[in-house]
Amino acid sequence: MTHRNRIGGVIAAAGLFLAACNSGGSSTPAAPASISTTTMSTTTTSTTTTTAPATCRMGTGYVPGTAVHPITVAGAARELIVHIPPEPKAGMRLVVDFHGAGSNMQQQDLYSGFDRLADKEGFVVATPNGVDAPIRQWRFLDPRDIAFAKAIVSTLTRDACVDPAHAYATGISSGGAMTTSLACRASDVFAGFGPVAAEFYNDRYCGAARPRPLIIFHGTADMVVPYAGGEVATGQGLTVRNTEDTAAQWAEHNGCTAGPVTTQIGSEVTRLSWSGCDAPVVLYRIDGGGHTWPGAPVDVDRLGLTTHQISATDEMWKFFSENG
Repeated sequence: MTHRNRIGGVIAAAGLFLAACNSGGSSTPAAPASISTTTMSTTTTSTTTTTAPATCRMGTGYVPGTAVHPITVAGAARELIVHIPPEPKAGMRLVVDFHGAGSNMQQQDLYSGFDRLADKEGFVVATPNGVDAPIRQWRFLDPRDIAFAKAIVSTLTRDACVDPAHAYATGISSGGAMTTSLACRASDVFAGFGPVAAEFYNDRYCGAARPRPLIIFHGTADMVVPYAGGEVATGQGLTVRNTEDTAAQWAEHNGCTAGPVTTQIGSEVTRLSWSGCDAPVVLYRIDGGGHTWPGAPVDVDRLGLTTHQISATDEMWKFFSENG
């Protein structure tokens, strides 16, 4: 995929994201009638699991390392990459990592780099594929993609020794919007959220969500989803709110009583944090940063600065571990 095509995909996702934010979020995702999961040649039917398995008994095809697994949700065939650490054990934590528009699960798996950290810390990483219609992305307000995300957790609880009480969602751009939507509509399944370069808050859509830890990363020079708010790069006149205002809305939602406290981490990184919360909210402002993943091993120059003063992957895992 060329840089030009990738940027076009990201911009298309931003347009979808903003249309959703400005819609008022009146639609309510419906629970799927059933969820069936297929791993390699084995097909079973499952429902959401609420407790971690007492012993670690891997499902068919689930072994240490990285593999692609099919999954069927409400009759639709989907797929994801699953990375299992070298020494799996019962009750492992899970990070579900959503790619941006125009990208795919293989690219996101390399871009965010959770696998090497998972091997060190002993957690599972799931990197799913969005829908390729016509640009691969996330239908983040659609009940079908919400159901897919929930099915990932229940499937890996059963087949990969995951503790369902410690599942977290993250992603960039369209994947960041998907992550935020899960914070609004799947707070009963995920224990924490880390959107990158796309986030929103709408009280009608998010107001009933449980307070959950939220860590946000966004560049002030993001040319797709502008940090300061305003029109996005879609040519459709769509607008977003200021990122700090959005973070403050989440802080209010989470019952925070003080903040934000501003801490300079480096010349390119400022942390804003709220306190007295039912669940913490932290925003990493990447000063001069583009529509990029902080600390990524690959710099996508056309999308702006990628800071290497922090790693979103490392900071996110530390935040989840301490708060979720």
